[in-house]
Amino acid sequence: MFALRPCPTNPNHLSIGLGSAASRFANPINRPAVLLSLRCAPRLTRRLVISAKGSDYYETLNLNRNATLQEIKSSYRSLARKYHPDMNKSAGAEEKFKEISAAYEVLSDDDKRSIYDRFGEAGLQGQYEGSGAGGQVDPFEVFGAFFGDSTGIFGGRADMGNFNFNMRNTRTSDLDIRYNLTLSFEESIFGGRQNVDVTRFETCNMCNGTGAKSKNCVRSCTDCGGRGAVMKTQRTPIGVVSQVSTCTRCNGDGTIVTDSCRKCNGDGKLRIKRSIEIEIPPGVNDGNTMQVQGEGNINNKRGIAGDLYLFLHVSEKTGIWREGLNLYSKISIDYTEAILGTVVKVETIEGLRDLQIPSGIQLGETLKFPFLGVPNMKKPGDRGDHHVIVNIEIPRIISVEEHTLVEKLASLQKSCNYHMNQSNDEVANGKKRNRQNNASTKAPGKVNSLLSSIKRFLSRKQSRAGFSSLSIEAEVPTWTNHSAVDPSFVISFSVVFVILHIYTSIIRADSHMISTRKKPMLTQIDE
Repeated sequence: MFALRPCPTNPNHLSIGLGSAASRFANPINRPAVLLSLRCAPRLTRRLVISAKGSDYYETLNLNRNATLQEIKSSYRSLARKYHPDMNKSAGAEEKFKEISAAYEVLSDDDKRSIYDRFGEAGLQGQYEGSGAGGQVDPFEVFGAFFGDSTGIFGGRADMGNFNFNMRNTRTSDLDIRYNLTLSFEESIFGGRQNVDVTRFETCNMCNGTGAKSKNCVRSCTDCGGRGAVMKTQRTPIGVVSQVSTCTRCNGDGTIVTDSCRKCNGDGKLRIKRSIEIEIPPGVNDGNTMQVQGEGNINNKRGIAGDLYLFLHVSEKTGIWREGLNLYSKISIDYTEAILGTVVKVETIEGLRDLQIPSGIQLGETLKFPFLGVPNMKKPGDRGDHHVIVNIEIPRIISVEEHTLVEKLASLQKSCNYHMNQSNDEVANGKKRNRQNNASTKAPGKVNSLLSSIKRFLSRKQSRAGFSSLSIEAEVPTWTNHSAVDPSFVISFSVVFVILHIYTSIIRADSHMISTRKKPMLTQIDE
């Protein structure tokens, strides 16, 4: 069916929806829609403006003066499709369309055509002063130029199609139902099925939504001719203005009920309570909205059904809260358990679980159970974690025995810290001594090397030609009488004396250096 409704994007346009070829009682659900936009004045009411031209109306419609009404309609439809501004964007198409509409307005009306044939266009002047009635360009004829005529409210066949115009709004927003659904914390995590009891309007099964006792009690509205809309026409300086509005007698239905249905009292609908089973997906959150299509109020007369909107409210769970896909909770342990470590029971959404507390845990540290959080609705295989925040309880009042044990523990802790520091110092000092010993071994090495050189020097036998040659093999004892001292003996003795003096000086210097380095270390230990 056709539905005339305002375009949401442009208030100066009017939209015509094309649905089924059946009558207004047919169900046009899931029918494809075809929209035709007609330009109109920027008013809340729908208007069609047509400008008249001082030309021969028969020539405008390509007709002779003996043309029948059927030929006039056929020619008008053909030319209207050709020159309609929404179909033809060429220059002059809009003016041509106005001429065609003005000619059809006169020639399609027997009285005005008779006046025009006798007196021409001048005979028509003054007939549309004010808002008086009379012949007019029916906007439904414009629609019929594209889609054909309608022959009745029950969908009879027409010349160019089996269509019926319907001025009623086919939007379903008035049929939608809002419902507040409360879920437990576990239901929001795991999902499940819920039975929802809603009260909705359904079409009366006795009158099928007509509100009439029988089909014989339904007749076409005489004010609007069964179209559901009426039109008033007046001539203005810019042309003929036609104003279309909803029929007040039939409220846009196009029909009048003479005898109402006894079951629904003529409303055509009944309030019925229904139980609807809803599938809740896992991972929903507080404030989410679910849409269940086709489960709202039903209107078989219009052939449409609204939707059910579920507004979810998730109850809180004591001790566990949600942040995104992760769950959080807190536990408290004793300070001795924090020192020694322990195993505690933790409540999760899947029951109690054992949590291993490592020794030495600190206040505020977080442990977690992997994959015990909230499922991801977009990725069913993905799931968050359950994080556990650890709180360490320190008692305000303890017994005398506990106080004594804590003092011993503190003393033991200080002693352990002292010995630990002392051992660290010994390790550091040992490293220093190793470095000093490595440095001191270099000097004796030099002395040994020097003594070896002297020994080799003294043990060699030199030839007589050698310079300052020495020999330890004396042929004659030193206490024998000689007339003069042997020069080689004097030289050998001098060399040995010098070497021994040098060796003694080196040994003393090395001993003094070692003694000086050891003194600070001994002082540090005494402290």
